[in-house]
Amino acid sequence: MNDRTKLIGLALGLWLALEILAFAFVLRAVGLLATIALGLGTTALGLSDVRRLLTVWRERGRLRADGAMLDGVLQALASLLLILPGFASDIAGLALKSPSFRAGLLARFRSRGGDARAAGPQTIDLAPHEWKHLTASGRPKRKRRKKDGLSAPSP
Repeated sequence: MNDRTKLIGLALGLWLALEILAFAFVLRAVGLLATIALGLGTTALGLSDVRRLLTVWRERGRLRADGAMLDGVLQALASLLLILPGFASDIAGLALKSPSFRAGLLARFRSRGGDARAAGPQTIDLAPHEWKHLTASGRPKRKRRKKDGLSAPSP
């Protein structure tokens, strides 16, 4: 058994312990029937969301713009977490359903991955007619006129 296997086993054991604690907390707070109904309700919510996601992906039929695919994967993971029995996974799934939480997570993924497209290009190469000098007030700089009335050649 290597270190990675031990780490995965430890994480699964901690997750199971967290699920049992969350179930006991909800059971104590709302009672047995409400706990069972709540667990079944979140599973139904996850199943209906998977159905919605599959419908959206079938209608589009192709990959969307960059970043949207990862957002879709996170939504699918959220649905899977809602389907799994247990309230700790439900809380994680509901958090992933929030667009602002997913956006923050995606920004964190992009910053860790060093995605150059997310950070923007370092050099923008423009033709001479595609840019202008601006004054401090943000207006385009006026071209100097020669004494004969013709404008000076642009740089």
